[in-house]
Amino acid sequence: MKKRSFYLLIFAGFIFLSFQFSQKKEINVFDKEQKLRELVSKTQILEFPLFLDINNSEKYANLTGLGKIINPNIRGESDITPVLGILPDTSNYYHFLCYGIGDVLYPKMISFDKKGNLLQDKLICLTDNLYIFEEVEISYQTSTVSLSKSERGTEITLLNITKGKRFREFESNTENTNLTDSLFCERIIRIGFLSEDGKVIFDDKIVEDCR
Repeated sequence: MKKRSFYLLIFAGFIFLSFQFSQKKEINVFDKEQKLRELVSKTQILEFPLFLDINNSEKYANLTGLGKIINPNIRGESDITPVLGILPDTSNYYHFLCYGIGDVLYPKMISFDKKGNLLQDKLICLTDNLYIFEEVEISYQTSTVSLSKSERGTEITLLNITKGKRFREFESNTENTNLTDSLFCERIIRIGFLSEDGKVIFDDKIVEDCR
């Protein structure tokens, strides 16, 4: 009889702990959603059309809390994410226009559903180093991002123009080099949009010689 009571006690304890864990999980989910709503209420709603020059992106707000929603274990200064604002269509998702910090401020989109679940953390700029295998002197370079409304919804246009002089081209595993002194100008365009599931989808890049 004592043995049976012992097993019943263990079973009851297991049920109690399971219930407590379930309750804690529900509270955490609610907290994440609530924290997102609080952050949204403190963030400005952006207006279209919107234009960003990556090399001159100086206006932004340091908001704490965005990183905490993505990773609850994050601590300290790493939770400070430069946020420019929220895209105007918030009916199904929240799209934060933010900056990744490097040698310049790289625009990126961090998207959440209404429950506070991260959908996407995606750069929305052209960061390709097209001349990694070349010795060049860049005289002019610009990289811009524009957001506007189109027939397929919110459209994102990326533009990068690089002008300079190419001194030398070479191929790996060869002793031969082609010495040049040619001017070059390349324009790269990439267009994307926000899909119905709240993610940024980009078309293929278009690379043009703009000389």
